[in-house]
Amino acid sequence: LCAGVLRAAGARLRLATLTAARDALALIPDVASCKIGLEQGITAADYPLIRLVPSRITPGRPYNNRTAETLIYFGMDVTGADAGGLEAVYAALFALEAEIIERLRAMHHRYIETVTDEDRLDAYKLMTIRAELVGTQPAP
Repeated sequence: LCAGVLRAAGARLRLATLTAARDALALIPDVASCKIGLEQGITAADYPLIRLVPSRITPGRPYNNRTAETLIYFGMDVTGADAGGLEAVYAALFALEAEIIERLRAMHHRYIETVTDEDRLDAYKLMTIRAELVGTQPAP
């Protein structure tokens, strides 16, 4: 029972870390939607978007921390009248990337890299930031 309680508390703290990152990124100007997970049914109204997808949880440093390796998808509609062409979309995405990285670093998370060609839908341009989000878990 005790181990189960510790696991549940650790899961809440990891979710709290993701939620705090989501809330901070949602405050970036002009972001239409910011959520945890990459759901089905994303529409043009969701763009510009940010999605946080935890990909791996590992022990962190110091010992009582956990690191959530997270993919942060962000993207824009490339077909809208206000898109301004692909060059303008790239400029806007690089500005959004800079805002995301700045906020991650302000929360003491670690930026790893940006993958610039993560297009999964024809009408949208997606990029992905790989980051490590560090959260505290209860000591064993």
